[in-house]
Amino acid sequence: MNENEYLQQVATLAGLQHYPQQGPWGRKSGSAVGTRDGYVTAVGFSRDRQGTSIVILLRFKKVEQPELVTSAVKSAAIKNGKLGAVGNSFLRWEWKYSFAKPKAEEVASLASALREAIRPVTTGFDGRCEQCASTSTPSLTLMNGLPTFICAGCQEKVRHELNQAAENYDAITPNYPNGLALGIGAALVGGLAWGLVAYTLNYIFLYGAILIGYLVAAGVLKGTGKVTRFGQIIIPILTVASVLFGDAIFYTLIVMKHQSVPFSGKLLNAVMLHLWEMESKGDGALSLLFGLVGAGYALYSSRKPKFQAVFQPLGAPNV
Repeated sequence: MNENEYLQQVATLAGLQHYPQQGPWGRKSGSAVGTRDGYVTAVGFSRDRQGTSIVILLRFKKVEQPELVTSAVKSAAIKNGKLGAVGNSFLRWEWKYSFAKPKAEEVASLASALREAIRPVTTGFDGRCEQCASTSTPSLTLMNGLPTFICAGCQEKVRHELNQAAENYDAITPNYPNGLALGIGAALVGGLAWGLVAYTLNYIFLYGAILIGYLVAAGVLKGTGKVTRFGQIIIPILTVASVLFGDAIFYTLIVMKHQSVPFSGKLLNAVMLHLWEMESKGDGALSLLFGLVGAGYALYSSRKPKFQAVFQPLGAPNV
């Protein structure tokens, strides 16, 4: 059974409607979407490095304490899947599988169980706009793929606010020296941590390079004040440099241990001068690969924010 047929079956069992190519997850199979007892429910497929999941999204009126939603779901002790995320107006549940899809009946039952679990601490929608809470809005509208109750007036208001935010962002004057200084500082701290951890565990972690990339990107963007071409160039360079600097720290510590010599700037400089020679005999290629992965993640995380809201009625053809 392909994804479209599966979601059609889930929709029938759960009292929803299947909308191909629409929904929060951007897949061709779309989502099963609808409102049950005031709770917006969407079911679809999501795929990441860990595999494929059936995802259930529940939306409700905003709550002041989303942690109560988390507690309510955990108290329900639901066996299939796990809690993905909770916000002040949504809950996302993920059911990962390896080969065969979970039975459609079980997914429909799971969606119902989740609604029952959060009912004591949340309130469903009442057919009015989520934004202004006054205009009658009986039909769901997709806002950037998310099923939402939002009236035409509030849609226009959101567009205007995002356009203004985009103009304000473009008007920011980037502080390049500050961005470079913070980026270098993050690279030095990240490289030092990389070297110390590698020395302590005698093992290097891919996620360490990703973390370095994240720290460097955060430092450059915080200092610069916005995403710029300068930042997108310097962030991956600093990330790779940070990983290599971490390797230099690692080799310096190795020399200190085996030669019983104290740390000195002269020793670190000598290691850095012969770094490539040592890298070629050890795990240098792996470190460089991890550094490039970290740089790629840093570039991904330093994308310019999207100040855009796309509204689309459920069932309308994608254009």
